[in-house]
Amino acid sequence: MTMSAGNTVLWAQLRSMPGPLSLSVLATLVQQLAMLALPWCIQHALDDGITPLDVGDTVRWALVTAAVSLAFLLGGVGGQWWSGIAANRVAHGLRAALIDKVTVLDRPALARFGRGDLAMRVTRDVDLVRLWLQNLNIWVRVIVTLVVVLPALGLLDPLLLVVGLVTVPLVGLANAFFPGRYDAANEALSEAHSTRADAVEDLLSASAAVRGLGGERVLVRRHHGLSRTVTGTSLRVAGVSAWWSAVPPALPRLAIAVGLGLGGTAAIRGDLTVGGLVAFTSWMTTLALAIAILVDLLAGRGQARVAATRIAEVLDTPGMAADDADPVPLPAGGVLEAAAVVVRGEDGRAILGPVDLSAGPGEFVAITGPTGSGKSTLTRLLCRIDDPASGTLRFGGVDLRSASRTEVLTRIGLVPQRPLVLSGTVADNLRLGRDLELAELRAACHAAALDEFVMSLPDQYDTVLGERGGTLSGGQGQRLALARGLLGRPAVLVLDDVTSALDVETEAAVLRRLREWNPDGTLIVVSHRPAVLAAADRVVTLPPPDRTTTRSGDGAALPITRSGDEAALPTTGGHRG
Repeated sequence: MTMSAGNTVLWAQLRSMPGPLSLSVLATLVQQLAMLALPWCIQHALDDGITPLDVGDTVRWALVTAAVSLAFLLGGVGGQWWSGIAANRVAHGLRAALIDKVTVLDRPALARFGRGDLAMRVTRDVDLVRLWLQNLNIWVRVIVTLVVVLPALGLLDPLLLVVGLVTVPLVGLANAFFPGRYDAANEALSEAHSTRADAVEDLLSASAAVRGLGGERVLVRRHHGLSRTVTGTSLRVAGVSAWWSAVPPALPRLAIAVGLGLGGTAAIRGDLTVGGLVAFTSWMTTLALAIAILVDLLAGRGQARVAATRIAEVLDTPGMAADDADPVPLPAGGVLEAAAVVVRGEDGRAILGPVDLSAGPGEFVAITGPTGSGKSTLTRLLCRIDDPASGTLRFGGVDLRSASRTEVLTRIGLVPQRPLVLSGTVADNLRLGRDLELAELRAACHAAALDEFVMSLPDQYDTVLGERGGTLSGGQGQRLALARGLLGRPAVLVLDDVTSALDVETEAAVLRRLREWNPDGTLIVVSHRPAVLAAADRVVTLPPPDRTTTRSGDGAALPITRSGDEAALPTTGGHRG
């Protein structure tokens, strides 16, 4: 993605905060005019206010200087206050937009970004945009300094104006030389940080799984190698920054030396007062400071533009299909149907289907099949987390594509194969922000055969779990996710192999209690476990990806009819598979 996308994001943030930014600019204008007026006050205090045996002029100029200093103080506070308000509101909005976007991206879109990379975009990149916006008012100080100082030098002495006019283009050339190099180095640094963040994520989450296989050493070496890349890129950025921050501010300081020589000669001739020479030195020092600040502002803008480009990459990524403007409401219950559903990979090859499936109220349908047959893919389709390439999914006769995704997930709940456990307490993981009584949590945990384990914990439902449930076994994590899914009380509950880590006795208790939890609800379970298949009312067997047969619950091989390149699963008796 080009830098123009980043510029578009930055301009959009500017337009979103006209009020606070305008107030910040006005306050900073007052601050900088007051700052530039101070040398003028000192000049007149020295030349006109210091008179033997007359303190009136001295007091008057002292009071004027104090008033100007107060204006400088108030302007500085106001400028930073309002720019801080604007910057933090923008940062909050960008983070919210990124999080909202991530929640509607499908799995192929999310696969473009690693977890660590996304975390860097939400944190570091947003912070760089925030800092750029917070420092925008400082541009006023730089511009006002250039506009005021150069004419003021001309009023003091024409030669001093020449010194200032020669200095400005030299500074401009220096500031034209460095930004491109700095932006390129900073873009490489951002990518290096994101890549290392992904490596850190892998190191923290996967090291235990590969320990004993020697894999942890591979992850550590990978992290060290990427850290060396970050270090090298950081040094490259620091090198460009060092020269950039040193050369432009040095030019006005050299000009001060030249100006002191010329101004001192003019003072000796009587063409320039001592106060004027002091004012020249102060203004040139202010000019040097403004140029140093200008370097920081240009560097910050370069960083912000790179960061905004990375933010735009996420925001511009196409998400899942949006809901209809007027979504059709789903009934409270009904039959869940899949008709000729096909899922294709990026190469156009069918990776699932065609599949025909139906499950009505009170039914327990098991789905099984070999690895790669598309069982987990089918569960995501049934909940409309993903959409099929072709075919139709209906609930209670309503096409799921015409309904709101939120309502679909309310009616059809999914407990995935790899359950998510959040940092927090057991109750936090069960509630997920929902207003649920403790009695409801206990009932769901009993249905999931988790209640005895929770009651054995030190603080029971208030026990804090480790990051991503690191303190839980695989079976405990599965049952926690199952209890959480039950608390939503969906009309259809889809379970993706959630009993795979349970012993036979616990599995039997879970299956029995699931039927008791909601006798009129529909239960669809993906599993290879014999107990699950035996307990189901019907079993749907998906064929392997390279086979053209499927098996129904009675074990008879059923041929798959073909239409073109697509295979259709036939219906035989009471079974659809």
